[in-house]
Parts: sequence; C-alpha cells; structure tokens
Amino acid sequence: MTAANHDARLVEYALGTLPADERAELERELGTRLQAELRATREALTALSSSLPLQPPPSALRERLLASVHGPARFSPFIDRLARLIDVAAERARELLASLEHPGTWLASPGANIHLVHLVGGPACAGADVGFVRVTAGTTFPHHRHLGEEHVLVLQGGYRDSDGSHVGTGDHADMPADSAHEFTADPGQDLIYAVVVHGVEIPGFDMDAVLPRRG
Repeated sequence: MTAANHDARLVEYALGTLPADERAELERELGTRLQAELRATREALTALSSSLPLQPPPSALRERLLASVHGPARFSPFIDRLARLIDVAAERARELLASLEHPGTWLASPGANIHLVHLVGGPACAGADVGFVRVTAGTTFPHHRHLGEEHVLVLQGGYRDSDGSHVGTGDHADMPADSAHEFTADPGQDLIYAVVVHGVEIPGFDMDAVLPRRG
C-alpha cells in the first residue's frame, strides 16, 4: 500500500466513513500504533478545519457519506455486534443488514404498523426466536410479557419504554424472564431493531404469526 493510500484510509477512519471491513483490516495492520496515528490525524484535521477556506467535498467522498446515512452502509457499524447477538459470521450479518433496505424483506404482523423479518440464528440462539422488528415512528408496541430473556440491539430510531427509560440507536437492551412492558417508537424515524427472545406473550396476538422462526 502506498503512503498516500495509507494516509487516506486513516482520514476516513477518523471521520467514521471507512467501511467496516476496511476499518477492521486497518486496525489489524496498525495494532497498537493505531491510536497514536489516529490521534495525530484527528489533531491535524482539527487544525486544518480552522485554517482552511471551506471547500466542497470530493464527489466520491460525498457519495460515500450520503450512502452511510441513507443506504445499506448506514448499518455497517452494527455488523460485528449483530453477528455476536445472533451467533452468525460477520459476512452473514452484513448480508442480513443490507437486506433491510428492500421492502420485500419485511413481513406484516398482526400488530398495526409492526413488520418483521424472521431469521435463523446460530447455535447460541437455539430455542430462541430471532429476527428484525420495524415499528413505524410514533407507534406503541403493545404491552407484553417475556417468558424468558430478551436481547435487543437498536439499529435505527429509538423508543420510550413504559418504565420511563429511553433506548436509542446503537443501544443494547435486555429484558429478564417474567418481565412485562410496552414501548413507543420515537417520532420522525421508524424504529428498527434486532431481537433474540426466549418466548413472549402478547394479549390478542397469534404468536405463531408474530415470532420469528426458531433456530
């Protein structure tokens, strides 16, 4: 790799726009040197930002930034965390996250404004119901009881729990067995989360239609 390419990747790493696979590769290459180089790069960027006139970003960088906000790449930061949650390889987690951009991926549920994606998790998820859930912004997910533990990773949006707490993008939330609650998706953006749940009861719902298939 040329020095110029190396420096360019450090800049994108510092900005948070480097794809997850390239970020992981860069971290492996640099090891303990990474933090010092990254700190120096951030300091240089800060100094430049205060001394240089404003310039439009290169078209390629602009497109990557926009894609990270609106396209499949926006879920890239969750690849490793999703892989661990549902016990699959990182490449499989990447594929699953990319599929969320396709409307046909989502299935209707008995709940109004609630859609599902049924998944099969790895061995660590045996006996659990695994999948993605999308709740339209402002919608309340009805009161329900957890028969076993539930583990949630929020990928987009957030929600206000009935206990008053707020869970936002990137947060991991756990519910213990025999707990009960409801929650309301934040306004403005649909709530999307990954879930591993060991049994749940929702009054008035056909649970065979609601729950993801068990792995």
